[in-house]
Amino acid sequence: MMANTKIKIGKVRVVQNHHISYDPEITVRIYKGEHEILGKINMYTKNTVSTGFIKALKTWIALNEDRAWDLEK
Repeated sequence: MMANTKIKIGKVRVVQNHHISYDPEITVRIYKGEHEILGKINMYTKNTVSTGFIKALKTWIALNEDRAWDLEK
């Protein structure tokens, strides 16, 4: 009798272009979920943003920058 073996099948990650600027046009390639997060950040911080939020984002970047994948390749 064979043991039950689970095989993990990788999930395909959708990559999208995100406009950093429209004039001049500057885009970067990011994952779909990241694109959604940036859209929400732009929507909810349209008028004001707190210094605490900026500090928290900088901390997150410092802790995660070494894990980033270059999607331009």
